[in-house]
Amino acid sequence: MATDVRDVLHQIHTATNDVLEGYKTMLDRAEPEIQPVLSDLRSMHERHAADQKIHLDRLGEASANDESWRGTMNKAAVTMRDWVSDLDRDSLSAVRRGEEALRDIYRDTLADWTEDRAPDVAALLTEQQREIDDRVIQLPNS
Repeated sequence: MATDVRDVLHQIHTATNDVLEGYKTMLDRAEPEIQPVLSDLRSMHERHAADQKIHLDRLGEASANDESWRGTMNKAAVTMRDWVSDLDRDSLSAVRRGEEALRDIYRDTLADWTEDRAPDVAALLTEQQREIDDRVIQLPNS
């Protein structure tokens, strides 16, 4: 359970970087029909990660290590999926599940955190979660 603003930022920043690793791999392998969707999502998460890093830097936290084994697993899963099928419109339901998992990390982390010491960070992360919610509902569910 993340209770300190630094822990909250690191946890969400790690999850964001993990998702970005998956998108970097997907964009190289995706069919043209879904590249705009993936590119839009990647851009959103790059912006989120940059904003998170600004707050981490302001707090004196090094964020260079905010990547986990999950990012490597995301890349591997995308590569393996590409071996057996094309990354086309049918892949977008898997993208939705990944976005939902990231959204759940935001929800769980923010639910466990008392934000009174960093209202600016709470506002940023709440807005980022809302933006992810907006993108999720635009993606196919199955």
